[in-house]
Amino acid sequence: MKVFVFLAIVGVALAIKCEVGSYVNGKGLTVSTDCTSLFSKCKSYSKTVGSIKTNFHSCGTCDPKDNDDCKDCSTDLCNGAASYSYIMLPLLVISAWLLAY
Repeated sequence: MKVFVFLAIVGVALAIKCEVGSYVNGKGLTVSTDCTSLFSKCKSYSKTVGSIKTNFHSCGTCDPKDNDDCKDCSTDLCNGAASYSYIMLPLLVISAWLLAY
């Protein structure tokens, strides 16, 4: 049982979840996505063409081709409006307790 809990936590620690999608002039959609092991960060940036502004959210690090407002981060769902990384601390405490006993 303890080994299973430990492996589950290690698996969660290795994968990052990012918001993936886009908004055009404030309307759009992002979805929570498990990124592959190739990515360790999430990013968000915007591009404006004429009067149309598009905000992009995806897996990966900022690229020089992205606009100056590109931001990347390395916690789950850090590139969107919602953030659920606060749940990791209680999970780590519970798993440490299970491993100790």
